[in-house]
Amino acid sequence: MRILYLTHNYPRFKGDHSGAFIQQLIRALPSSVEPYILCPHQKGLSRKEERGNAAIYRFTYAGDEAETLAYHGKMLDALKEGLKGFALLERFISRSASLARRIVETEEIDLVHAHWLVPAGLAARFALAGIRIPLLVSLHGTDVRLLSRLPLGRLAADFILSKVDLALPVSRYLGTRLKKITRMDIKCITLPMPASGMFLSSTRRVLKRALIGIGNLTRQKRFDVLIRAVGILKKEGLSLELTLVGDGVEKTGLRSLVAELGLAGSVRFTGSLPHHHLPGVLRDAGVMVLPSVAEGFGMVLVEAQLAGLVAIGADAGGQREIINHGETGILVRPDDPRALASAIRDLYMNDEKTLRLAQAGQQAARRFLALPAAERLANIYSSILHR
Repeated sequence: MRILYLTHNYPRFKGDHSGAFIQQLIRALPSSVEPYILCPHQKGLSRKEERGNAAIYRFTYAGDEAETLAYHGKMLDALKEGLKGFALLERFISRSASLARRIVETEEIDLVHAHWLVPAGLAARFALAGIRIPLLVSLHGTDVRLLSRLPLGRLAADFILSKVDLALPVSRYLGTRLKKITRMDIKCITLPMPASGMFLSSTRRVLKRALIGIGNLTRQKRFDVLIRAVGILKKEGLSLELTLVGDGVEKTGLRSLVAELGLAGSVRFTGSLPHHHLPGVLRDAGVMVLPSVAEGFGMVLVEAQLAGLVAIGADAGGQREIINHGETGILVRPDDPRALASAIRDLYMNDEKTLRLAQAGQQAARRFLALPAAERLANIYSSILHR
């Protein structure tokens, strides 16, 4: 089976976190799958290369210095620049679609798999105009949120999905959200992206008195709720260290909140870190907290569980599909610092019970490793192509 993957994120070099989960999935596919990858060019990258079991093609869409839409999280910023930003995004999609069509024809591609409805799903929709081969789209969360907010988002979703044979949301929650923004009767199969095996560690025997939160410092992640919970615990006499890994527009506000609550000695901001550094950071923590709302999945929870940490998530979004409350982790009411503080306190009241919870979480998280996901995906391809 020759499969063409379209994505705006794919690792550019060793250790690059951009789309690393896609590469993990592709590398774990059986030999019956021949992968071809189409992703954006960037200064210093070759237009074509062979890497592992895959051929990688890169499309250009501007001069070297202007190719800034991918890999840096600036695609949404382009839309705020008015006509100039829209023109660059239009060129990005049209160049991607043009090269995708050429690859489909010259490499005799059997099936196209786009990651994210936009921009890759839209580019694939244009590329396959008049060509009858199956199109699959993986939904990751940001794409569905974007289309649900844009004035013409529903029309765009309908246009893309009219050509899609199967949608692969990373969670059931995301599949439900998709069906609320489209009139298309689209078939969905839930397929989470894989976690890296590099996070797997030996069973913990000591519960470290340190919390960690990983993610973009945006309002959606609700790290302010976590900081307030740490403040509540400190007032009650339970002092815990909190490390926040990531960058974003809320960083200044979060730092101000830390100062306001007198937590400067308790909360540490590391900024963004390379993905391969995260296992080391997780080794120094005991509990991972993801208080975000509208989370498409919550991969950092899975990675933390594999590393032997206890996972606490908001009782919302895709986190419910990772954590079985009270058995493999803890779910708390969203936007409730006191409920979160109470959950953290309870964990540290009984180390032995909490460590058993961590062990159960680690065992459950193994189902999200690359090999099981790749086997499922290969079976999906086969069933689509032989129906």
